Amino acid sequence: MDTGYITDDNDRAFPYVLNRRWEVVDKLGQGGMGTVFMARDLNLPNLNDQKRACVVKQLRDDFFREEDREKALQFFFREAQVLAALNHPNIVRILDFFTEEGKSFLVMEYVQGQNLHEMVMKRQEPFSEEMVVEWAVQICDVLHYLHTHDPPVIYRDLKPSNIMIDVHDHVKLVDFGIARPFEESEDNTHVVSQGYSPPEQYWGAADPRSDVYALGCTMYFLLTGEDPAALNVASPKAVNPDISDHIDEVIQRSTQQDVWGRFQSALEMKELLTYNVHAGKKEQQSKPVLAIVAGVFVTAIFLGGLMLSAKLHDQSEMQPAPVDQYRDLEANKNLEAEKNKFLEDKRRFEKEKRELMSNFLNLGGKKEDMPQQAATTSAAKKLPTMAFPIYEQSDEAAITDPDGLN
Repeated sequence: MDTGYITDDNDRAFPYVLNRRWEVVDKLGQGGMGTVFMARDLNLPNLNDQKRACVVKQLRDDFFREEDREKALQFFFREAQVLAALNHPNIVRILDFFTEEGKSFLVMEYVQGQNLHEMVMKRQEPFSEEMVVEWAVQICDVLHYLHTHDPPVIYRDLKPSNIMIDVHDHVKLVDFGIARPFEESEDNTHVVSQGYSPPEQYWGAADPRSDVYALGCTMYFLLTGEDPAALNVASPKAVNPDISDHIDEVIQRSTQQDVWGRFQSALEMKELLTYNVHAGKKEQQSKPVLAIVAGVFVTAIFLGGLMLSAKLHDQSEMQPAPVDQYRDLEANKNLEAEKNKFLEDKRRFEKEKRELMSNFLNLGGKKEDMPQQAATTSAAKKLPTMAFPIYEQSDEAAITDPDGLN
């Protein structure tokens, strides 16, 4: 079996095999540190090509300066070490790392999709706010995983070209070349991406809030189609007026030059992002539901009030009868039955009213804004004219004892 190696100028014909397992079939691209190839895993012959697909990164070895070669090799090995220690659905998986005939190779899972920079350039227009927030929430999750890992990992190179979106709209972070475990006393390597790296990273003081800054810059790019200015991120709403005030605030806060002015964690940023999303859904869902409940509530009170008023009115019109009429036992029985029916109707009405009030509160109404119970006297019950606002769903505790509403 041919186990020859790939040269930088790609003078070998496809396919060829590396490390007796990885069949290289095509060239995907080339960058400053090496070349990326499409390959297949020969150890999985029973799977289709898509499931066997993987990516091989080959480190270049023709640097002009020895210090550049050593730095590139350091990043390459670090990427392999970091990826080997991680396990998250939004992080590309490492499959193999080896050196063959003096060349270094890194094999990773293949992500079918595009990076965000390519997607924006292809669209020639910004993405919708809803889509950007959905991706940002996923990125917050993976950053939280990295920052709370043991030891914590600072990504340090979050930008659109390092964020892949697969065919299911799932985020995948790639290129962990400059990611490294975070230590407070460590003098971090000064590697920056213009427009996406925060001020502290220029002097090697990156921490988790540095990744938060880069995420804010990435959101700015996705919503405006423009790279943010280096170290001076403006309001994205000034470029794209369709951006909501809430998301504009999130981006401006995450990109503060002072680390203490930013979100102090990716989780904190996610909470504000998802709060906005959930609040919007609650607003859309609670209004029609509360309108229906309120309508039923008012109708029930109105009809019930009419029923009770009619019964009370009928009773109030009963004139005292002559004494001899009360001697009719059947008449007394009918009167008692009518009275019992009236009292039963009254109890049923009050119960239904309490249940409706309880449901109204559970769906977001406020106790202090509920209509007051109509006054009842022995002669009549008057239904007051009432109007009350429709309240949006809130997180207030629901009243669970409807009997306590009277």
